[in-house]
Amino acid sequence: MDIYSKKLPSIKQLQYFIAVCEEHSFRGAANKLNVSQPPLSIQIKELEEKLEVSLFLRNSHQVVLTKEGEEFKSKVTQILRELCSVTKSIKSNNDNKITLGTTKTLSFDFIDYFKEFFTEFADVIEIYKHNYTSKELQFELQKRHIDFAFVSDYQSRNEHENSLLIYREPMMLVLPESHPNSKHNQIDLNDVLDLPLFWFKQHSNPSFYEQCEQVFKTLNHPITRRPELPDNLSMLLEVSLGKAIMLLPQSMAQAKLDGVVYKPLINKQSEKLKIDIYLIWRRDLHQTTLTKAIIDYFNGKYLTLEK
Repeated sequence: MDIYSKKLPSIKQLQYFIAVCEEHSFRGAANKLNVSQPPLSIQIKELEEKLEVSLFLRNSHQVVLTKEGEEFKSKVTQILRELCSVTKSIKSNNDNKITLGTTKTLSFDFIDYFKEFFTEFADVIEIYKHNYTSKELQFELQKRHIDFAFVSDYQSRNEHENSLLIYREPMMLVLPESHPNSKHNQIDLNDVLDLPLFWFKQHSNPSFYEQCEQVFKTLNHPITRRPELPDNLSMLLEVSLGKAIMLLPQSMAQAKLDGVVYKPLINKQSEKLKIDIYLIWRRDLHQTTLTKAIIDYFNGKYLTLEK
């Protein structure tokens, strides 16, 4: 008989068997397991049929183990204890892992600051694989699917509770290589108002949208907006054709495309258009050496960067 045989007892049948052994009655075992008696009796009967032996001697007053039942009880007890031990061990290993979500706003692989963190905590961090927005990650945090998250739009932030400002990502202007200002080291938005700007909807990132509006209001003329296309590549192609410009987080400005250049903005605009990145964590997060180390890591690093 192999491990895939349908003739093998189920874990439930083994648990029911041990409960009957401990309670010396089917009714007592059913109460212990919080199940009704008929299903328990059926499971024991099926177990005996699989083993092709009688495990109990029954009468109206008591249940007594047969010789085969005694031998089977000893082995089953050992099997269930080992299974409990393995399960506890696996769970313990998982408890030593932290699940962290990262907003799709940035490409963290291209930011040295975060690459250092992922390298240092590689053995204890599991990255949440879903491609979520900051708002969606906050919901995942509330549902306890993740422990920490890097988010960019965090309006409900309370500086004294479960959050840290850990990074400010500069924006890059994406413009056609053919544009007269494409050779400049830094670009003033006032000098590219002849082209429409691909722009996102306010509800997708309200805080940053308002941040940008404050800068746009200082420009010499209103900036023309053009609705974003479904993906960055489509918009980059439009930029290469001289039909528009884009603003992208620095970490997202990596695609190499003929006819497109990435340029930093002049300092007074760049400083006001940086994206604030927060580390947030569950309100009920269990405080361990590991969780404290992660929080302390960013607390110290950010203070160093700001000096």
